[in-house]
Amino acid sequence: MKSLIILSSALFLFALTANAQTTASTNKVDASVNKANAAVNSANASVNNASATATNAVGTVNNAATQVKGLGTQVTSLFGGGKKLNTTVIKVPGATLGKLKKILAGVKDCPGVDAGSVTYVCDDNDQSITVSHKGKTNDLLDALEKKTDLVTDDNVRVSDGIITVKLQ
Repeated sequence: MKSLIILSSALFLFALTANAQTTASTNKVDASVNKANAAVNSANASVNNASATATNAVGTVNNAATQVKGLGTQVTSLFGGGKKLNTTVIKVPGATLGKLKKILAGVKDCPGVDAGSVTYVCDDNDQSITVSHKGKTNDLLDALEKKTDLVTDDNVRVSDGIITVKLQ
């Protein structure tokens, strides 16, 4: 941008100088050079001012973002949000992959479950689902019993953070 201004100014200066030489007026040349210098100085000042304005704008946006984030945290805490998620392991010993996936679908559909955090393992030694959720393990179990018929009061044991389902 500065080089364009300087080049334009140089061309302008050249044109003015050529004009001044044809009229043979030294005073006009000096006046034209002074005007060109003033124009270049004004353009430089404008560029510097624009740069400072952009820097200030970035600082203002960053400050606003920090304030909004702080306000969001305060509002979330007022309504009981922002609580950390609990992790529960649902053990289903001897489950086939099909039955494990059916329970998995029910888990993902439960309220308070972070569906992106649900993982499962189905190998020779372990058939389980690990889930991050809001609330207690018992609340997750109650919701899961409503979502799938594979999990009932008759085939479940529960302790803090662990649900064990015994399939027939």
